[in-house]
Amino acid sequence: MLSRSILTFAAASLMAMFACEKTAGAQGYPPQPYPPQPYPPQTYPPQTYPPQTYPPQQYPPQQYPPGGNVPWTTPASPYPPAGGYGYTPVQPAANSKYRTDIEMGVLYGTAATYGVGVGIWLDVEAGIDDPGLKFIAPVVLGVGAPVGAYFLDQPKMPKGMPAAISAGLFLGAGEGLGIWAYQFTTTNEADAWGFKGLSRAMTLGSTIGGVGGFAAGYYLEPSPKASAFASSGAMWGAVVGSMVGYGSTSADNKDGWKDNNDGASLGGLIGYNVGLGATAAMSTIYTPSWMNLAWMWIGGGIGAAAGLPVYLAYAGSDKPAKRGLMVQGLFTGIGIVAGGIFSAGLKDDDYITVGKNPLQNKVAQVTGFGLMPVPGGAGVQIGGLLF
Repeated sequence: MLSRSILTFAAASLMAMFACEKTAGAQGYPPQPYPPQPYPPQTYPPQTYPPQTYPPQQYPPQQYPPGGNVPWTTPASPYPPAGGYGYTPVQPAANSKYRTDIEMGVLYGTAATYGVGVGIWLDVEAGIDDPGLKFIAPVVLGVGAPVGAYFLDQPKMPKGMPAAISAGLFLGAGEGLGIWAYQFTTTNEADAWGFKGLSRAMTLGSTIGGVGGFAAGYYLEPSPKASAFASSGAMWGAVVGSMVGYGSTSADNKDGWKDNNDGASLGGLIGYNVGLGATAAMSTIYTPSWMNLAWMWIGGGIGAAAGLPVYLAYAGSDKPAKRGLMVQGLFTGIGIVAGGIFSAGLKDDDYITVGKNPLQNKVAQVTGFGLMPVPGGAGVQIGGLLF
């Protein structure tokens, strides 16, 4: 019995020791604090970034060929090539049949001058002598004429028509002024037309000229340069004709300045119409550039200056020095022709920037001018822009 009790006690002791070891081992190295379950692979499953989110068709491999040659120009195929932006001046060709803003600016200025002139004529015909009331008609018509030009431009007029109308108004007024000047200088004081005749002549002439300019612009469709050429030719002819006419008058001057004025007015009227007819005829077969026109004016100025030393030849001579005007007028005409010939090959694109704002870096710009009757003679009115 004793041995059995001892065996039983020994077995119980072994089991208790084994249990203690097992408990101590479990407490010293517990696997529970770092189980693999807190970081299961399903926490970040590969489905979170499925390949469908970025389908391959959005970034096709052909855009990045394996050869290393990545042509960046190929994705630009939906856009026009670079050459499409390199020739911007060609783009306005579709609108080249319409008038330009400069043409309309000149027409507005010329129309305003015409309206003021018509208002003055109405005052003269009505016999208005009140200093304040005299301003009503010129101001109203001076504003109303450009407004009428604005509505005439709805829709836009074709290219060249505003310039033709402006030239017609200007040339008609100049024709009326020339006729009045000749009548006034060649007639005695009792029969002279006076200021009323001047206002009538210029109003009638400018009205007829404006209608003629509209017809020419509608049927002939002249270039604005052709209209400027015809207007310039009339002024050149008037200047040269007046010089030659004045210088060719009698040397004795027995009637004082009357003979001189008669010759100047007659020569100016003839030269005005000859110059107008010559340039108008030439414009049907030749249209000068703006640079060509500018050099004609410069050539005329150089010719007039070159004729000044001629008057020194009359120092101490019994011949009248006014004969020098004939030579100076001839030099002026030669200078105009020479300037036109030597500048015939000049192009506006070589000297004038096309496609940029014409008002850039400017303080003022003249948009129009014209003749205007005033008490005791005639005046010139200039319109423009300040900015």
